[in-house]
Amino acid sequence: MNLPISFEEVSYFNNEYRGDLIVTKGVLYYFPHTRVKHARYADELGGKDVMPVFELLGNLAPLFGTVPWIRVIADKSIKAGKTLKRTFRPTINSPQIRKIHLWRGNDSSENLQEILNNYIENQKRENLKFDEDSVPKPMRFAINEVENIRFGFKLKFDAKFDNHDFRVNLIHKSLLKKALIEAGFIK
Repeated sequence: MNLPISFEEVSYFNNEYRGDLIVTKGVLYYFPHTRVKHARYADELGGKDVMPVFELLGNLAPLFGTVPWIRVIADKSIKAGKTLKRTFRPTINSPQIRKIHLWRGNDSSENLQEILNNYIENQKRENLKFDEDSVPKPMRFAINEVENIRFGFKLKFDAKFDNHDFRVNLIHKSLLKKALIEAGFIK
């Protein structure tokens, strides 16, 4: 097994958040990117503010009256497609942090740890926003900070005066176990 490895769309905090779980030698990282409750009700297509215009036009021309329904169907179809992809075609080594150039895919564990540690330290200095779609700041868990690690349906452990739970897709469960063994977290 080659480390580092990332697991995408990992549930955290009883499925309150989804994010990227990165396993390196001796350190786990979690980069939350989605608040599940907000994403469930959020608009996938955008431009929802122009829909009342089409509804008003629907009173004049019946064709425009169907636009909101078509849009709702398209939005729900996109959500269903994302759920199916997340369930049946989960990805590894393609985290969202790639978009901000933190993950290149060819870094050693030590090099990636340095990059991620610097990023997390910079994030700690920024103010946290408290919006309905807010997510926690990225997290880092060194092997010496982790206690009571349990690996079953979820990866659970205690660290930093809190308990943490991560759930990867069942398809990648055995791969996560191998990565945790290689990283020194479990035997």
